[in-house]
Amino acid sequence: MLRFSASATEVLNDDVRRPPASNSYSHQRLLGPRKRLGEPQVQLGSTDAHSALASTDCSGWLSFVLNTVSPLHEAVLQSQRRLDEHNRVYSEDFALRESRRPWSRAFVVTQYLRSDHAKATGFEPVTSFDRLQPGDIGAYAMGRYAKPSDESRPKPRDTGHVFVVVGPPTVVDPATNGYDGRGTLQEDAVKVIAVPVIDSSATVHFDPDSRKNGEGHYSAPKVRPHARARAGGVGTGTIWFALNEEGRVLQRRLGPQQRYRPVLARAARLRGRISLDEPVLDGGDALLVRVFENSPSEFDGVSYGDLPVHITGPGGLRLASGRIVLKGQNDFSGGVTVQAADLIAASRTAVGVGNIVVHGGSMTLQQPAIADSATLQIAEGLPDGVIRLDFRGRNVVRALQIGDSLHRCGTWGGPKSGAMFVDPVFSGRGVLELDDCAPAPEGSPGRRSKTRASSKSYAGFDA
Repeated sequence: MLRFSASATEVLNDDVRRPPASNSYSHQRLLGPRKRLGEPQVQLGSTDAHSALASTDCSGWLSFVLNTVSPLHEAVLQSQRRLDEHNRVYSEDFALRESRRPWSRAFVVTQYLRSDHAKATGFEPVTSFDRLQPGDIGAYAMGRYAKPSDESRPKPRDTGHVFVVVGPPTVVDPATNGYDGRGTLQEDAVKVIAVPVIDSSATVHFDPDSRKNGEGHYSAPKVRPHARARAGGVGTGTIWFALNEEGRVLQRRLGPQQRYRPVLARAARLRGRISLDEPVLDGGDALLVRVFENSPSEFDGVSYGDLPVHITGPGGLRLASGRIVLKGQNDFSGGVTVQAADLIAASRTAVGVGNIVVHGGSMTLQQPAIADSATLQIAEGLPDGVIRLDFRGRNVVRALQIGDSLHRCGTWGGPKSGAMFVDPVFSGRGVLELDDCAPAPEGSPGRRSKTRASSKSYAGFDA
């Protein structure tokens, strides 16, 4: 988190590069009740117009960072938008419809980090802000977004804020000029800490703030991606938090021109184990994972998105888009469905113990990763070679279904595998050995005739 955030921030605030970067702040608006926005407007690759571009708000930036570093953790965070409490009419003037939004806003992140299931799903809560460490995620909710059922709370323009911690907090000297924020510091605040962060903002932060110009303000970029782009954007800055005796946040203050504001704040650090349980699963009992088109698999000489995350639990994975690497010690039982992604299974336990379904995209097995109790189901009409068996030897599986045809015995693979049965949907030298040789009942949908109506050719005979 820290490495990628710092590298990207440096590029977005580098005035020496030509063409210059376009770094601004903006909220992406909903397009209608049935429409969805895509991914945050961030492009770290150089074009003729800019060396890098970012025009998004704080939650959009955090979503982009997480999606690059660990798409699984990002998927967990996005799953929270579907919860009932975030899609409810609370009063005539206050309704939440977060499932229609493309990523989790600040108050959704805050409520998730304070939930009982955060720790089991990859985010270990940091209960005291004075114990924050570089790489931690921080979030706070404001006003009614902190407690939607409380009609007495004000409805602020912003739901709150999210950020990545980039350095240890320091205690602010009470003798500092303007320490009490024009008398807005609560009496029960025992100390104020300064937390260096990376975020996307239109509000000048405490120093050091990488977005400030010589006059101490934010400037709009020379290349503005759209009319709503505002001065500010992604950068490093410092936020003050007023704490009680237990280290809980009472108030926050973004910059010297602001007052202290009461907030509900939480923080967490990423952990490498995720349990696929009900609070993160969709209606199909799966965690939906997609990688943004602009999330780089490599940036500034470092590869991202391929760290091992260990996955357990009864749920499954639904892989919607992008290059997704699984390489953990996984025993989740809900299976994997590849919709349009490029799945790379880089460990023997990468895909858990459930069935594998490939509707589109591709799947590369760098290890014999499919469990011997699982069935591999492949949609009819996929391009040749998209199921890549890039391992030596055999992967024993229960059964293989290609289209409507179910196969229970024999060995299967690509043209160079030496398998008994060859289908061009496979490539590589690995072999699938089918281990469910019990005969199918007469007339069952899975029973094959001796001749398959397909343009694909097979070596040997039908199983």
